Amino acid sequence: MATLNVTIKTLTPLWTGGVDGKMDRVHETGILGSLRWWYEAIVRGLGGWACDPVSDGRCPDKDGNYCDACAVFGATGLQRAFRVEGPVWWNEDPNKRLTIKVKNNRGWYLGRGFMGQADLKFTPLRLPEGLTREDLWQSLLLTWTLVTRWSGLGPKTQQGYGVVQAEFEGATLDVEQALQAFEKLHNRSNRREVSHNDTWPSLDGFFFVKVRFNLGEQEPQDWLRQGTTRIRPDEEINWYLAQPNDGDPVLPLAPVVRYHLRGLIKRTKHNNQWVFSHNARHHLVGEQGQKSLIHVSHAYKIENNRWEFRIWGWIPESLTDGIDRLTVLQYLRQWLGVSQEKEWREVQTNNGTLWQPLQMQNVQVCWFDGQSYDNAKEYLRALLQDCEDKA
Repeated sequence: MATLNVTIKTLTPLWTGGVDGKMDRVHETGILGSLRWWYEAIVRGLGGWACDPVSDGRCPDKDGNYCDACAVFGATGLQRAFRVEGPVWWNEDPNKRLTIKVKNNRGWYLGRGFMGQADLKFTPLRLPEGLTREDLWQSLLLTWTLVTRWSGLGPKTQQGYGVVQAEFEGATLDVEQALQAFEKLHNRSNRREVSHNDTWPSLDGFFFVKVRFNLGEQEPQDWLRQGTTRIRPDEEINWYLAQPNDGDPVLPLAPVVRYHLRGLIKRTKHNNQWVFSHNARHHLVGEQGQKSLIHVSHAYKIENNRWEFRIWGWIPESLTDGIDRLTVLQYLRQWLGVSQEKEWREVQTNNGTLWQPLQMQNVQVCWFDGQSYDNAKEYLRALLQDCEDKA
């Protein structure tokens, strides 16, 4: 392939930042920054080296060498290995926002993101040492596939934004060749070695969940109002649920799910002791001015009255106040009613888990986490096969 052509379609609004904190248009840097972040996590998970581009230890080193991620995405003195071209997607109403408040919390203010479909064209500019053009494309295809299948694109994915579908014109992901491409990056003669840092995301520390449910006889608007103390204006609710230009509806439930998930984290006890401290709780689900490790998407329609949304995140091996990754994953599985990995499983909604306060019906969950696999390659292969339909 001379070029890699990607068509993206939004399932929840896409947010890439803008002037004064508003989404004026889709910014290429927001998309590329998100792709790079996931590329780095994959590199680290596969045993490669990826620096932190915002720290003092960013590439190049004193000898002019670059880490595996910078070899593709560029850094000071090294252009990116590809150019991205696409249309300018303007947000027609950047000043409008949806206000959602659950009980007595501060509330969420969701500005309008971009909804629609557009084409991106990736053109090679150079090839990292040892890689063919097909190697380059396959490594990007793997990254795109992971993002679109399990997580979100762009900033603010912890607030519901960024779930997209992607189609690749004339291109098919070859998982094994993509894995070999990452290995070639790691075997370059001019690579930079980067010391492991537990605060940098690595694929083996991620968990991914998809949830399917319906609302019974309730209309989506009524479900939202029942689960919130303040949601307005109606115009913005309608914008999500009645997408123009034949777009698919979006149910902006991320704030409601996050509220109840935070409550479970806050109230959990073991041997009459609080499991999660104040600091650990804010580390996991964020607070004012602090990002969340756990991301929750809005829900998107998959059929008739059936909806789907995603929960995912990277959990460090050790959090603050002695909480470790395995403890967090254990409780998440309990709260979500997970009984089996990589298969759709129906869960009970009346047993005090997350689904009871949300009043969802016919809930099915598909769960993955890296602790169940011998290495990140096995984990990636499983993730890219998606969920098995054995619900």
